[in-house]
Amino acid sequence: MKKAILIFSAIVMIAGLSTKTMAQATQTTSAGAKIVKALTISEVVASAGLHFGTMTVPSTAATVILAPAGTVSIGTGTITLLAQAPTAHAASYNVTGDNLATYTITLPSANVTLTSGANTMTVNTFTCSYGTNASTFSASGTDSFTVGAKLNLASGQVAGTYSGSFDVTVAYN
Repeated sequence: MKKAILIFSAIVMIAGLSTKTMAQATQTTSAGAKIVKALTISEVVASAGLHFGTMTVPSTAATVILAPAGTVSIGTGTITLLAQAPTAHAASYNVTGDNLATYTITLPSANVTLTSGANTMTVNTFTCSYGTNASTFSASGTDSFTVGAKLNLASGQVAGTYSGSFDVTVAYN
């Protein structure tokens, strides 16, 4: 009987020791990262920026709307849009980035001033050919879009050639 108790005690001690050695477990986990191509944006040279075209001096305060598709129309006021050069055209951009990645387009949210000597006009309400100002790169990592805006003219706006600039920013989502 003593022998049976000793054997039983030895079995219990071995079982107890093996439980203690099984109180730890290891799992190997993978890690990684993805580096995307740098974003680039370039203005399509042939488009020569955003241009509202040629128009007469307005007899009342007026707005001229240039759609991203390049069409120009009178928003408000009394003004005549002319077909002579320079003609209206939207700004056009090419963008490159990571294949099939999504990105956002940030347009000016404040007024942009166009000047001709001491005279000024403002441009605002910028719009993009992507209504949501977001897009996805093609499988080759390219995309393009256009930008339009609204030109605000004072009654009797002084004749001249007006110019200014604005920023368009693209960023990965």
